Amino acid sequence: MNFYKKTFFIFFIVILTFAIFVKLIEPVVDKQISNIFADRNLSKKLSKELVGSIEEFSPEKRIFYKNIIKKLYIKWVPLIDEARKEAATELNK
Repeated sequence: MNFYKKTFFIFFIVILTFAIFVKLIEPVVDKQISNIFADRNLSKKLSKELVGSIEEFSPEKRIFYKNIIKKLYIKWVPLIDEARKEAATELNK
């Protein structure tokens, strides 16, 4: 009979520990899930803002976007030229 009491007690302790562990982890998981959905909402909000900014193209926005595109172009042109040269050499083989 003593064996069954010990077994039941250990089983009860394991279940209680598992319940406490789940209760402690629950806020962390909830926060991670809410962050995932918040990122999607942010992405939707940014895409709406981008579409809206194209419709209303003020001179300030034109200068702002032109500077961004210019910086991107300066960084990507050497890579594009290198890729073109490599493609041309592969095509000539």
